[in-house]
Amino acid sequence: MSMVRQPLAPFFVALIFFVTTDLCYATEVVNPDGTDAFVPVQPFSAVLVEYNRHNEETKRRTRLVLSRRGMRSESLSPQPGEPGLVLIQNYQTGQEWLANPGMHIFSELSEGRPVGEHDIAVDNQEYSIGILLNRPCIGMTAKKQSTRAIGGTELSVWRCTDSRGQAHLQHYSTLLGVVIRQETGDGQISELREIALTDDSPGNYEPSSLWREVSLGEFVNGAPMLPDYDD
Repeated sequence: MSMVRQPLAPFFVALIFFVTTDLCYATEVVNPDGTDAFVPVQPFSAVLVEYNRHNEETKRRTRLVLSRRGMRSESLSPQPGEPGLVLIQNYQTGQEWLANPGMHIFSELSEGRPVGEHDIAVDNQEYSIGILLNRPCIGMTAKKQSTRAIGGTELSVWRCTDSRGQAHLQHYSTLLGVVIRQETGDGQISELREIALTDDSPGNYEPSSLWREVSLGEFVNGAPMLPDYDD
């Protein structure tokens, strides 16, 4: 007798929206090498932490692995033991997948998905996302405030001002070649923590062979599980 898995909880549905929008803000930004994705100087892993300085108890965390091959991001649940969803982006093949490692399933996202509607602006606001981009202050007036040498690299702090006069502080690392921290005027902070250089394993940017592929509809609403057979 077959068993049917229950649909994903609202928590997971919200995470799907998060990983397919918030982590794709760079898809309209062309990098110096002509690509249109987050591309660091060298492979690294980190935890992206997002919060407001006026309410530091509420934080959103995402575990990242990033290289020229692609990006792997896992939304970390505030509830211990609750599996997070994984977004896998393979820059070389142009493929993207959503995966639920806890349920051993994944779904490929189609090229025509409407992520671009959210990439640059929401409610016609000017583009101001800086975290993980390959240079500071994209689309804004830039002024370098300070520079600190770290070995043969440097960490610089930039003041970015948009067309409405709103300021954003961005910290840029030449070691990684990306913005590692941004703070907006209203206190919203996005920063990379637990940064570590990693090996550039191709396996980070494709679904596991142990997972089962399902349609996106099945991924969100619940897919039938394989039946159990008695000997």
